Amino acid sequence: MIGVNIVGISILGIFLLFIFLKRKKVTSDYLLILTILLFGLVLLTNIWIHGGGLTVLKLIFTYLFNTFLFPSFLIYGLVLIDEEHKIRKKWWWIFSFAIVFNLFMLIDVVFVSDYNTPEKVQALLQSPPLIHTLIYKALYLFIIVVSVWFLKKIKWYQNKIKNQYSSVELIHLNWFRNFTYVYLILHIIELILFSLVDLGIQKNLPIIITINSITMVLAVFYLCYNGIRQYTLAEFHESVEPKELDNYESGDNTQFNASSPHLKYRTSSLSKEELRLLFIQINQLLDEEKVYLDPQLKIQNLSDRLQISTHKISQTINMQGGMSFFDYVNGFRVEYLKNLLANPENRKYTILALGIESGFNSKASLNRIFKKYVRVSPKEFQKAQFTN
Repeated sequence: MIGVNIVGISILGIFLLFIFLKRKKVTSDYLLILTILLFGLVLLTNIWIHGGGLTVLKLIFTYLFNTFLFPSFLIYGLVLIDEEHKIRKKWWWIFSFAIVFNLFMLIDVVFVSDYNTPEKVQALLQSPPLIHTLIYKALYLFIIVVSVWFLKKIKWYQNKIKNQYSSVELIHLNWFRNFTYVYLILHIIELILFSLVDLGIQKNLPIIITINSITMVLAVFYLCYNGIRQYTLAEFHESVEPKELDNYESGDNTQFNASSPHLKYRTSSLSKEELRLLFIQINQLLDEEKVYLDPQLKIQNLSDRLQISTHKISQTINMQGGMSFFDYVNGFRVEYLKNLLANPENRKYTILALGIESGFNSKASLNRIFKKYVRVSPKEFQKAQFTN
């Protein structure tokens, strides 16, 4: 286990160096640095404990670094999806449980109880008093509940960007969602296992804890690697209209839910006829000028061309087309690519080349989106066109 910790610290050091060398750092970069430092300190504390046994001081630092790791990475995620890409005062409650937990432990182990030997500290961890058991479980429950809450935030964000962008490969935050799921699942497993220990059902946990620790190390590496690549979010936040953000801040999370467009735009001033005519304009723009061939096409581009607000364009596509801007534009790209694939003269070109010509910006998005619309891969579709 010490070897895993040493390797982990070394790799985290490389990530830190990479971020420090970045010229223009933003708030999320500094929060990622904080998250990496805290996790590195967690690993360092593990080595420290194995090197000389448990003491009250080591126990305090272990609690401190472990409990503040979760809030720091959560704030990092919230900044990534924030419209202005900055820390909000309303998020400070996320640190509340870590502060309460550490104050309780500090007062108890230093001023109230007598843990002056390594054996007593070890006994505290293996057979904690009832009050300690309850606060441990409360910490796990807090992490689980807040993680679920944050996953809903990410889902809202992903719905929102699909009403703003035709390509979301670099800003969809799937990687952060995946890390949160891993973090959530690991804490659910640990809560169950430690509850079994409290009930006397499970006795031996070292192997499970080791596997969980290794999984967490790999997950944090995954988080850091993708976090370093996350430099394109600021562009997205600049394109979001204040009105849309106000709806979110007031609690109207349906604002970006294309599955309920009539509820979403219930206060709109556009009539059915106005929506129909505007939808015709939008379709003509895409049909005649093929603006969807631009892989970086945004709803703001349509707004500039038609001299109509992005909110009205989004509403029209949602209500008349029954889909998000992302799905609407990619539907045109798929049809364009189908025509290219069906043309025998294009067989000399790779499918990726034809996909890029159609407005897709990666092989992964090309295959996924094409299969969603056509039910087969681009390669299978092309093959079927020339099969007798």
